[in-house]
Amino acid sequence: MSRPSGWLPTEVAKRQRTIVFRAGPGTIFRVLMAIIGVLVTLSIAGMAIRFSLGMSKGLGAIALIDLNSETNFPTFFSSALLAFCAVLLSMTGEAHRQLHMGWHRHWFFLALTFLALSMDEFIQLHEKTMDFISGHLDIVPGSILTNSWVILAFVFLPLLGLAYLRFLLSISRRSAVLMVAAGIVYVGGAVGVEMVSGMMKGTYGFGSLPFMISTTIEETLELTGLAIFVYALTDHAARLGLSWSFDPV
Repeated sequence: MSRPSGWLPTEVAKRQRTIVFRAGPGTIFRVLMAIIGVLVTLSIAGMAIRFSLGMSKGLGAIALIDLNSETNFPTFFSSALLAFCAVLLSMTGEAHRQLHMGWHRHWFFLALTFLALSMDEFIQLHEKTMDFISGHLDIVPGSILTNSWVILAFVFLPLLGLAYLRFLLSISRRSAVLMVAAGIVYVGGAVGVEMVSGMMKGTYGFGSLPFMISTTIEETLELTGLAIFVYALTDHAARLGLSWSFDPV
């Protein structure tokens, strides 16, 4: 029986319909940094307009691009970037599990951590703990611990570092250095500069120029740290020759 014209075996047909998106770690990193550069530039421009016009609260449009405001474009991008890290981590963990490379549980735990951070970016749960912590520790507004939630970071981060020390030693030195560098930049902003921002807020006020400058530096470091982490993850996957495909169940 003759086959109809255009007939192809299933596997050949699938192969011809396959579209492969290729983007190297360097390209992804440059795109992310370009987006971060635009967001930071717009936020600084909005801050300049706000204070040059003597507007303590600013315009509604400015709030949409303010790095320190909530539920706006920078917040959405930060949350999406954290979620993207969670996806990359979970996919890497699954690849390690299937290939019997070990340490997959560490990858999965990091994925859950970044997913929680992504959700927290919107609901700001960590900030809701400040009243409780400050009240029990008698923290004075304007002190280095004004944003008292950082105390939780002082407890969690050393434990995380100890738990992941052997993990970092097990992966390539390049990947380990990149991941540690990303962590230093991110934590430097999220915790280090956050403490300075707390001092500025308690001393000069929430809408003051010193506070706005410190929060801009803080958010820029956080976003840059996440971009470096995405580069570390995609570079790690590329050097291991990992690739993913999605098939129907």
